[in-house]
Amino acid sequence: MNKITGLLKKCFVDPPEDGRIQFLRSLFVGLAATLVDMGVLVVLKEFLGLKNHTFIAATIAFIAGLLTNYLLSTFWAFRGLNTKSRGAEFTIFAIISVIGLLLNNLIIMLFEDVLGPARVFGEWLPQDKYYIIGKVVATVIVFIWNFGMRKILLYTKRKPKNQNDQSDLPVS
Repeated sequence: MNKITGLLKKCFVDPPEDGRIQFLRSLFVGLAATLVDMGVLVVLKEFLGLKNHTFIAATIAFIAGLLTNYLLSTFWAFRGLNTKSRGAEFTIFAIISVIGLLLNNLIIMLFEDVLGPARVFGEWLPQDKYYIIGKVVATVIVFIWNFGMRKILLYTKRKPKNQNDQSDLPVS
């Protein structure tokens, strides 16, 4: 039982120094952000009058998912590996995410505006629901993009250039 407790503590409580733990936590963060993103998208399109405004609905939903992702990533998934400045960190996080948003919206539009009218999935999927399949595909691609770029640009511990210079080290 102590091994299981120790493993759970390492995976979910301790600072995430191991890249595998960071990836595992990022999967959980990504799942939470995806649920927020997908939920907001469906609610906006199906219930709040944005049925014919996918780009607007997808953008609002993505921003809700982005905020969820940022907060959980910063304070849990990559806790202790943050940059020196929250402003700089959020700016880089936002730039990476805006590129992710563009990928997200392009993929959704591809499914809704190109593949939907072509009925590439035949009769089993109504044409007005292709955006959902697009969102699923976009989620996978954007997750890989976001994790990779955040890991490289934001949450990688850097070795000091020399013993006395520790200016490149992220602040814990």
